[in-house]
Amino acid sequence: MAKIKILAGDFLEGSAELEPGFITIQTAVYPWPGLKITTCEILDVTVVNESSYRDVSSAVGLGLAGALALGPIGAVAGVILADDEIELTFSMQLRDGRSLLCATDKRTYRDIEAAIGKQAMTKHFK
Repeated sequence: MAKIKILAGDFLEGSAELEPGFITIQTAVYPWPGLKITTCEILDVTVVNESSYRDVSSAVGLGLAGALALGPIGAVAGVILADDEIELTFSMQLRDGRSLLCATDKRTYRDIEAAIGKQAMTKHFK
């Protein structure tokens, strides 16, 4: 289950999870178990912004592992090797006219595109 942050739109701020065949939205209006929206109800998704950040916990973990293995040089190498995470902000249009502004990682966004068939259409026409 992939995590999605709901930032704005026709739903209150909250969270959502991508599961096979549907997205479960949880907000103050739709608390647990949330509102289930099937992926066929999604009309379109569009990337609004892409930002990169370094995951501090993984950098510290790799730094400690490097320090244990190779001392100070290993600690520096571990911190340098920590991956940057990419967060996408995207808009989601539903077939009933509602829309959401969301944020998630790049892989989850690709999974959403694949679930609604957008990726397949893009490949076909290019």
